[in-house]
Amino acid sequence: MSGARVRGWLAAPLVALVVCALPLPAWMVEEFYSRGLFRWSQGRITALSNLAPFALLDLFILCAVGLVLWRAVRLAGLVRDQGVAAALWQGLRRLARAIGIVALVFLLMWGLNYRRVPLAQTLPGQARPSVEDLRGVIADANTLAAWSRPAPGIPTMDEVTRALPAPLNRALAILGRPPLETTGRPKYSAVLTPFFTRAGVDGMVDPLALETIVHPDLLPFERSFTLAHEWAHLAGTADEAEASAIGWLACMNGDPTLAYSASLYLIVESGNALPAGVWRDISRRLDPGVLDDLRAMSRRQARQRPEVQRAAFRVYDRYLRANHVEDGVASYSRALSLILSPRLRDALSSYRGDRGRRP
Repeated sequence: MSGARVRGWLAAPLVALVVCALPLPAWMVEEFYSRGLFRWSQGRITALSNLAPFALLDLFILCAVGLVLWRAVRLAGLVRDQGVAAALWQGLRRLARAIGIVALVFLLMWGLNYRRVPLAQTLPGQARPSVEDLRGVIADANTLAAWSRPAPGIPTMDEVTRALPAPLNRALAILGRPPLETTGRPKYSAVLTPFFTRAGVDGMVDPLALETIVHPDLLPFERSFTLAHEWAHLAGTADEAEASAIGWLACMNGDPTLAYSASLYLIVESGNALPAGVWRDISRRLDPGVLDDLRAMSRRQARQRPEVQRAAFRVYDRYLRANHVEDGVASYSRALSLILSPRLRDALSSYRGDRGRRP
């Protein structure tokens, strides 16, 4: 059995390594993959995964665990029959093949989007925001949030799902990107939700079934921005900062409940970029209702476990860097520079929503 042929055990990882290392020009990825192959396949794959009432990602995880256990039992039998060395050689070849196949599937299904033309190249006027810039942004966002704050419990996830597609496609059009082919039905992961809670993860896109996974405990005013961020990923925006900027602009193109979610996100991100003392001083001047919602967000996030979050961020940082995101998890912070570029920043000062007047 140790000499049993493992087809493709060498070819699969070598092909995956070549594809990963291939210096594909960003324009080529943009035109032929992100706007072509990926967009075509996303519309069809997401339409199919939407039919499942549960997260297919859970099924993939359980199947993977089952296969690993089954293979471990087989290898244990080989240890008894032919020794440890034979079992190790068999296991290493099968592992190499599995890693190569998974890497190739990931790259073709989703991963090449990390190499498309960066949004920053098409947005003039970006700069690192100063303290005064952030003060002004928080003041404007607070004014809009105080005006647009919805009643408790609004919106539901179903309401967000119905309201968001058109604003998202308007945002993509403003930024010169094609519309999302098929929106993803928001799903909850029974397997991953406990991890999401401890690691502080609000959502993700399953790169295999191209489905949208969100945390079931999101507060009503968190739902719009979170779903917009994940749908931006689904539209082929792999970079986290770009997905946040597109998600923010999408909400700012929507009704007041969507704009409120975007305003809270902007206040939090701007506050995180300020010195602690400056943020404490500014936060005291926020609208009382807005401040109540920020505190509710903090209470929800208090269930995070720092050790789990640090471990998750270390793994995700390595994953992003392996996918050509040079600043890793620090890329999240670039969203502010994108949002404060003139083309996007104007959405905050000129917002009118569906009430026909500015706050």
